[in-house]
Amino acid sequence: MYHKISGVNVLICSILLSSIFLISFFFPLSFAQLDDNLNSSQPSILIISISDMILEDSAKGLTSVTGNVLNKSTENVMNIKVDVTLYDADNITVRETSRFVTGPYTVYEPDSVERFSFLMSIEDFDHYTARAYAELVL
Repeated sequence: MYHKISGVNVLICSILLSSIFLISFFFPLSFAQLDDNLNSSQPSILIISISDMILEDSAKGLTSVTGNVLNKSTENVMNIKVDVTLYDADNITVRETSRFVTGPYTVYEPDSVERFSFLMSIEDFDHYTARAYAELVL
């Protein structure tokens, strides 16, 4: 005997089958990754120094951010990222920007200095904070 299936029933069945497939495909993978992560060392993040940082208006109508990042650690680092937060006079955040400021496979030895420059959307701001992070090369 044949049963007539409506379009809604087909759609619901398709969604359920897709969900079951995705869950069965990714669920074991996530457990395998969790077990591997517990037994292996994770990349460590190191806060590094910023010097000579300047924020100023650029010719393109944006804010130009320039400075130097310094690896003052005793370890090699890579993937250096700079976070800049702009605040108004009431210390309220008006803009946050994060940028990788180094090449993806470049290793920076201890005591190395790297110049950076990037643009961010312009906002009226009173003061800012900046932090630089790097991944330890293990």
